[in-house]
Amino acid sequence: MSNTIIKKREIDQLVFFKQKIISPIEEVDEYELLLRLKQNSGFYNFPVDLFNEIMKNQENHSVYIKHIVSEIEKILANTQSSYSLNIDYQELYYEETFIYLNEIKDKNRIKIELTERIPQNRTNNYSELVPLQPIVRLKNQGFKIVLDDFLSGVNTFGTLFYLDKNISRVKISILELKNKLSVDELNQYLRQTVAIFDKLSLDIVIEGIENEELLSKLPQVWKQQSYYYDKPSAV
Repeated sequence: MSNTIIKKREIDQLVFFKQKIISPIEEVDEYELLLRLKQNSGFYNFPVDLFNEIMKNQENHSVYIKHIVSEIEKILANTQSSYSLNIDYQELYYEETFIYLNEIKDKNRIKIELTERIPQNRTNNYSELVPLQPIVRLKNQGFKIVLDDFLSGVNTFGTLFYLDKNISRVKISILELKNKLSVDELNQYLRQTVAIFDKLSLDIVIEGIENEELLSKLPQVWKQQSYYYDKPSAV
């Protein structure tokens, strides 16, 4: 466990950018919230090192999640849109995650995206790949649960079928594959992947497609999130 204590003012500098989630067949007013920190260059990036220290230390995380929820409440008060919030599996082992998230009043406008990172410190059973009860707890608080970056990290087929009806959406990214596979191969990959869990009747979001030919081949019921439709911008 890291003993590095981050000053509150560092965490208070964290802001959200947003990227729109698009449906080809219906009007959707939804965005993914992207955590960002202003760099010395003036650009905003995901704060890898800072985030890692936050996740490793519960005292840091307590300050972080309080700040994040405060920012979300401001966003919800000033817009009518819905949003997806990334939650690291490590956060499911910290009680303050549930305490502060439960303070969000308009939970039906917030989806919880479980990111693919393996937790650094876990207390659930060794045989349990991901902690089921904390996920059920979030669902019971009123949040819809999403598996982010499906087939990366711990977000496997096994995890999906284990969580089953607790999941409402799966997000599949092609960022690591789009320069390695042809359009037809990507089309087949995505269709065959979804076909395996099609019986679960989940909402599907595909991330990273910027090729018009590939977009035209995919089912219109699938939602899209990419630079083709929307570049991340400050909330």
